[in-house]
Amino acid sequence: MEIVQREKLIVYLKNMKHERHIRKYGHIVYSNKQLKYVYMYVDTERVDEIVDKLNKLKYVTNIVGSPYKTLKKVYDKEKHEELN
Repeated sequence: MEIVQREKLIVYLKNMKHERHIRKYGHIVYSNKQLKYVYMYVDTERVDEIVDKLNKLKYVTNIVGSPYKTLKKVYDKEKHEELN
């Protein structure tokens, strides 16, 4: 079995009743009814294609990619730690 690389998208909707319509684009992990957004995972190879399709839908207000790729994962020693 091959592991497929996925990427998380945060999709903001006008109304949460449209959540079931976007299930065909990826795997929904979490949905927030108050703020009207959905976390969904999509195959990395198809991200651009799916984002284009989602942007064309009239009930999607905004799509944000996961900030995980841009986060710093390796930290240097802080200045106060070097003194000890």
